[in-house]
Amino acid sequence: MASKAVVCEIVNSISILVKEELKTILINMCKNRKKRRFWVRQWILRRNQLGASNTLLKELALEDKEGYRNHLRMSEEKFNELLFRVQDRIKKTDTVMRQALSPKLKLQVTLRYLSTGDSFSTLASIYRVPKNTISNFLLEVCTAIYDVLNEFIKVSIIFYS
Repeated sequence: MASKAVVCEIVNSISILVKEELKTILINMCKNRKKRRFWVRQWILRRNQLGASNTLLKELALEDKEGYRNHLRMSEEKFNELLFRVQDRIKKTDTVMRQALSPKLKLQVTLRYLSTGDSFSTLASIYRVPKNTISNFLLEVCTAIYDVLNEFIKVSIIFYS
């Protein structure tokens, strides 16, 4: 029969081997983990310089009122009035990680979607806002519009039999 000291020595040796093996496994798992390629795509980061909100719509507002109206299906004055009414309901706070989308941009994207039925891909390209982000705020903005314009909206339900 082995002495107590020998058994303790064997247990210590086994525990050291197990620890080293676990350490190796964890290091390999971390190496094999798929790394995120980027946090935000570069073309989206240029939204403030090249997106339609800060380029096309500003130009249209200054030079071509009818073009502005055609793009959003309302005049700049009506847009600003609607923005004033809904902005508190659709505004989000900035975080340490990123800036929140402005209420103005959210409303422009939503109105363009409602007026033309453009696909999310097209809206993403024009306004430089990811498709999944558009799908996240679209219902929120529509609900805010309905809430603030409720007195002007009449909904009729027609039943067909």
